[in-house]
Amino acid sequence: MLTLICPGLLGPIPAAPETLPKVPAIDRLLARADRIPTGGHDAATARLSHFGVSADPGRDAPTASISLLGEASDERPDGYWMHADPVHLRPDRDRLLLFAGAGVAPDRAEADALVALFNSHFAAEGLRLTAPHPNRWYLRSDRELDLRTEPLERVLGGPVPLDVPSGADARRWRGLMNEVQMLFYGSEVNRLREQARRPAINGIWTWGGGRLPERSGEPPDAVVGDDPLSAGLACWCGVAHRTLQGWSPQDSLPGRRHLVLWNRLGAALLERNLAAWSTALVALDTTIAVLEAQLKGGGLDELLLDPCEGMAYRLTRSTARRFWRRGGLAESLIQHS
Repeated sequence: MLTLICPGLLGPIPAAPETLPKVPAIDRLLARADRIPTGGHDAATARLSHFGVSADPGRDAPTASISLLGEASDERPDGYWMHADPVHLRPDRDRLLLFAGAGVAPDRAEADALVALFNSHFAAEGLRLTAPHPNRWYLRSDRELDLRTEPLERVLGGPVPLDVPSGADARRWRGLMNEVQMLFYGSEVNRLREQARRPAINGIWTWGGGRLPERSGEPPDAVVGDDPLSAGLACWCGVAHRTLQGWSPQDSLPGRRHLVLWNRLGAALLERNLAAWSTALVALDTTIAVLEAQLKGGGLDELLLDPCEGMAYRLTRSTARRFWRRGGLAESLIQHS
C-alpha cells in the first residue's frame, strides 16, 4: 500500500479549470477511486494519523517535538517544544502583516545572534530557543503551555489573527511575543539588515506545541518527504526515510506500507506561483500513472491519495477498472472552490 499525501492538489488556485494542464492519470484516479472520509485537513495531521497519533481538535498537533527529532540530533525532544519561526511583522493601518520565507530568512550568523540574544534575555522565564536550520527555530518551555495556535503557513502573507493564540496562557504569551519584537527590533542584526535594505526579523511565530505524543498501531514501513516532520516521524518510529527528491515510484522501499508526502503543490500555492503549481501537477500525474500501472500489474495492492481536504481517494486493481466513471480534477476543484 502506498499513501500519497498531496496538500494543494485541490487548490485553491487563482485560475479557471479550463486553463489547467492535461492530467489524465489524476483524472482517472479521482473519478474511479472510492472516497474515504479522513480527519486530516492539513499535511501534518494527515501524517500523524497514519502514525497512530490521534489529533485532539482542542489542542495543537504536537509537530515541533517530532520535527526536532528530524533535524537536531544533538537536542533531546523531551519536554514541551514549539516551532518558533523567524518572521517579519509589518504594520498596515490597524493590523499587523506577517511575512516569512526566502525573502525574510536569516543566514546562519544572523540566526545564531538572534537566538543567543533571546536566550540571554528570557532564561529566567524558562524559555530556550534553538535553530538547527537558520530559518527553522524551536522553542522549549520548562513548563507545559495552554495555548491554541495556527501553523505559519495559514497566516503567511496576511494579517496576524487577533484571536491567536488562545488558551489560558494566551494573554501572557502575547506579552512575551511583544517583548520579543522590541528585543529583536533593537538588535545589531536588524540594524545591519536595515542598512542593507532587507526586511527586519522582528518576531517569531510560535505554533505546533506539545510533548512527544503517544501513538497506537503500526507505523508505515517507510516514509518519503523533504521536511523535518517526515524525517522526525521516521526517526521516532525507527523506519526508513527518503527525501522526495531522492525517490521515484519505481524504487523498492522496505516493507509493504509506504507514506509519501508530495508537498510541491502546496509549496507553490504558498508562494502564489501558479506556474510552479502546474509544473508540479504534471510531475504528480506522471508519478500516479506509474503507480496505476503497478496496481494493474499486481506490484501494488492499493494507492491512497490524500489531498488534505477531509476526503481521501482509494484506488485498487478492481476500482481502477471503473472506466465508465467520469470526472476528474477540474470537477473536484470546482467543488472545493
